Amino acid sequence: MGKKEQVSEKQITEQKENRKKVIVKMTTGEDILDDLDEKINDVHYRMQCQYAINMVELKIQMLSEEMTEEKGRRIVSCISSRIKTAESIRKKLQKKKLPLSSETAAEKLTDMVGVRVTCLFVDDIYEIVKRFLAQEDIQFIKEKDYIKKPKRNGYHSLHLIVTVPVYSEDKCELKKVEIQFRTVAMDFWAQLDYQLCYKREMYGEESADIQNKLSKYADEIAQMDSNMLKIRRQIEKM
Repeated sequence: MGKKEQVSEKQITEQKENRKKVIVKMTTGEDILDDLDEKINDVHYRMQCQYAINMVELKIQMLSEEMTEEKGRRIVSCISSRIKTAESIRKKLQKKKLPLSSETAAEKLTDMVGVRVTCLFVDDIYEIVKRFLAQEDIQFIKEKDYIKKPKRNGYHSLHLIVTVPVYSEDKCELKKVEIQFRTVAMDFWAQLDYQLCYKREMYGEESADIQNKLSKYADEIAQMDSNMLKIRRQIEKM
């Protein structure tokens, strides 16, 4: 009897601990994070994302070389890419107050796969976007032009959301990709703003002054882009 009672007590203790773990997971979203981790780290998923990235990067590179040949000057300075992490996806879903699941992320988020294109001049951005969207296998979804209408914090960039075909053995799947187009100057500001973002939030009222300064410098960088474009066009007329 004593042995059975000991086993029973042990089982009860384990059940209580398991219930505590379930409650913790429900509270912290650990179970959802596990779901996202499994999805994002899945080999097939990552291969599809990388295929979409490779396709976009190749198209942009070819367009850049085509325009460089036509205009006799460099068009694209840099192309980079990333696949969003599970932790980053979870934070974005929480911020948007959306259900925390891989299915919701795939349906609602447009930037799980991202490509960034850095150009030298603003007019080249619009030209390369026009040529990119003219390609038959690119399906346009949405455009967010933060160059003509910057964000309140001063952020300048053009975001293009498209789908590209990803082929497997038995089917073709359309994969969403967000492409960010910036000038070198815009990218310089955006990267510094990103690094300073989390630190300045720690300083309460003082952060408002910091934000005002960053917005001011963003405007100055935009003006510099405009001035450099004017100088280039002046040289081209000589």
